[in-house]
Amino acid sequence: MKIARVVRWLFTFSALWGVIGGVLTLLLGGGTRVTEIATSGEPGEQIVEHLNWFESQGWWGIFILLVFAAVFYGPLRFYNLGRKWVAALFALAAIALTLLTGFSVGPVYLPGALSGFFGLILLPLAQPLTGPNKFPGGGQ
Repeated sequence: MKIARVVRWLFTFSALWGVIGGVLTLLLGGGTRVTEIATSGEPGEQIVEHLNWFESQGWWGIFILLVFAAVFYGPLRFYNLGRKWVAALFALAAIALTLLTGFSVGPVYLPGALSGFFGLILLPLAQPLTGPNKFPGGGQ
């Protein structure tokens, strides 16, 4: 298997995982709200509510998930256009975002970041593309 195909598959998995990770975060992510109702002089009663992603983050959280999906799609898009250095920058950005988010949404995106990392390692070894969506030798 040619290295260019392996890089494309790795970047494709990373792009798909950017969307899958966003959907998983939207459906399964969230937070906890603890409210304490206190009466005068007595210990209060605690009410614990589990929130979904939208309730805890709002529209800003949806925007962040879309940004993650776009950043994870970047390496595939620019690799297909033959701009390897821009693809490398987007792969580095996806890895950095995953590491910076740490324990909030980072673990969800870890498989896509690892795929982008391995694609980034193999990227210098891949032969340059001859055009959009084409491999050297005319194969797909």
